[in-house]
Amino acid sequence: MCLSWSCILFNKCITGCSECKCECSRECCSKIPIKRYFLPFIGVLSLVIFEQFRDFIYFPLIVSAAFFILFWNFPILVYVTASKPLYYEDLFIDEKKLPNYDVDPKIKYKFQNILVWILIITNSILVGVLSDYWLYKTLNVESYLEIIGVTGGIIKIFQVINNSIGRIMIKILKKCIKKENKKFRKEQRERIKRIVSLKHIESSEDIKGMEMMNINTKK
Repeated sequence: MCLSWSCILFNKCITGCSECKCECSRECCSKIPIKRYFLPFIGVLSLVIFEQFRDFIYFPLIVSAAFFILFWNFPILVYVTASKPLYYEDLFIDEKKLPNYDVDPKIKYKFQNILVWILIITNSILVGVLSDYWLYKTLNVESYLEIIGVTGGIIKIFQVINNSIGRIMIKILKKCIKKENKKFRKEQRERIKRIVSLKHIESSEDIKGMEMMNINTKK
């Protein structure tokens, strides 16, 4: 098995290695998502090593940019916090039999994308703001234990705020989904009515045509 970075990230070899027995081609490279090309820019986090970048302006901007790229490429990191937690009772529940809204797949996909992008943007901003607060709290701290304590507290703050944002956005989007679904169902019913009326008109015209043919044959 090939362990090159291209095989790990893209599930395909783009270097034509002998282990994967594949050749580099434009078609292969074109299948790589554009967002994957931004992954190396996460390396901007290394700039915080330098003193001139550890201030209250550059530090949060660098952290926000790096985490935006990270969340963009791996959205599971943001929506896992908005997912249902695992409980002991889940061992005896068949999730496939739980009642769900009868939502069209297109509407479902649309609002899932909206939620994920909102979470990516809000989480990136939140990480930047909290990193600025972390810098402020650890600026004159020399003990590693104090730094670890501050870091743990900030991670907890991030978790609480992130969960709150996720719940609020889910409630808002849930109402939007209901409205969108009702509108979609209404359009479907109207479309079916139009099709039925057209078929009724066509059938009535066919009957009239047959009656005229019968009259003509009798004459």
